[in-house]
Amino acid sequence: MDQITFDQIPYDRLEPGTFTEIRPNYRNIGLLPYPVRSNIIGQKLAAGTLVEGVEQEIVNPDDAIALFGVGSIGAEQVRAFRKTNKTTPLYVVALGDADGAVKATGTFTFVGSLALATVLRFKVAGQQVRITVEPTDVVADMATNLAAAIMAETSLVVTAGAALGVVTVTCKHGGEVGNDIDLRVYTKDQPIPDGLTIAVADMADGAGNPDVDDAFDALSSSWYTQFQMPWNDSTNMAKFAAEMRARFTALAKLDAHGFVAKRGTYGELGTFGELTNEPFISAMGLKNSPTSSWVLSAAVCGLATFHLTNDPARQLRSLVVEGVEAPEAVDQFTETEQDLLLRKGIATFDRLPDDKLTISRLITTYKTSNLGIPDRAWMDIMVPATLSRIRYDWSAYVGLLYPRSKLLDDEDQAAFVDRGDDDDGLVGNAVVTPRRMHGSWAARCALYAKKTWVEKIEKTLKESYFVRGDDGKNRLNASQQLIIVGNLMVLAGALEFQA
Repeated sequence: MDQITFDQIPYDRLEPGTFTEIRPNYRNIGLLPYPVRSNIIGQKLAAGTLVEGVEQEIVNPDDAIALFGVGSIGAEQVRAFRKTNKTTPLYVVALGDADGAVKATGTFTFVGSLALATVLRFKVAGQQVRITVEPTDVVADMATNLAAAIMAETSLVVTAGAALGVVTVTCKHGGEVGNDIDLRVYTKDQPIPDGLTIAVADMADGAGNPDVDDAFDALSSSWYTQFQMPWNDSTNMAKFAAEMRARFTALAKLDAHGFVAKRGTYGELGTFGELTNEPFISAMGLKNSPTSSWVLSAAVCGLATFHLTNDPARQLRSLVVEGVEAPEAVDQFTETEQDLLLRKGIATFDRLPDDKLTISRLITTYKTSNLGIPDRAWMDIMVPATLSRIRYDWSAYVGLLYPRSKLLDDEDQAAFVDRGDDDDGLVGNAVVTPRRMHGSWAARCALYAKKTWVEKIEKTLKESYFVRGDDGKNRLNASQQLIIVGNLMVLAGALEFQA
């Protein structure tokens, strides 16, 4: 007699009647929705209303202004994310300045005078600021006017004061994070007139970033698929890597990918990339971009989240990172430098003629195995992204298809009870065997191959196997093989002419 398992109808019902259970059949279900949720860990000002360590969903990016404070780094992070991604659910956690933190400072120093009235343009933290200078203005007047213009832009993450022809710019936040703010005289539209010089001292001497662990302590069991933080110091990078690694473990199943950036020279970024060797962190950087590093990483986080959600196996090359200004051509890394930065774990970018920035190759910081052997298995961000999607989908699929199944050996007589009309050799959700689970894995792999997430499934299915554990009748062990699909990144050819 065919076995039909009921969950609601008693097997020995005596009272006459027709009773029908309604339940879904998940055998042919498509890809299960992936619950993407991004989290920005931002730095707040004292005026910010968001309590430290409390998760808060952000729907309108302007809401971050009140939560983190006007002119805060956190507000800039949220705005940058939403410029490249308007749909992914976004949550934030705020941390204030660390006790004893020192604020970074930089200066503009005016020397000389002008014969004619002119407009002087500057960029502070990527935002243009300008002043009109009259021939009667002395350098003290120019400095006072520039400081006032900076203070008038309340969305800036700095304050400014003037004395004796020198404008001192101070980050509103304490910590090394302020050292990544760009200051420059903007001469692209109009050079500085003869008779006047303006010297710029870069932002420096910030010290004492917040401790990112204070945020993760509040998020220990929360599901997020992406994290972005503004701090790139070695201590926080190590803690960031440890958190992302712990979330990816088989028992945690809280897969997440981290995004962080730094402004710097080739040498500085190479050192930055060597801070971590993590498959679940993408580190990036630009040389002399007007845009702050936390804006870069937040924008890339939003962009990558959107496109990898649509297709986790497809590379992100050529995508424009809105809201981030590319460095001038003279500050662009050469192809050789970019290739070497990739080997050091730093993602690379290209500059378009209109100063927009595009992704060249978005990688992780993973470079070597645990034994220090060079290894590219986890190099591209698509690898952990695809594996996370497949692991989540497979786990959810098994949970739907076999929620209360009994486990038997393939050869057990009870395992041969079928469902009568079905000719696929499968049974209902009451009984599962290693062979039947392998069949479910094969069906799922066919779906992943149809999505072009994986390739050569005939080979990998032959190499995959399921076996009952020797140490218990309730455990099914599996070795599930996959080959992540490739991407066209390098086309190498020999163009030969016949002489």
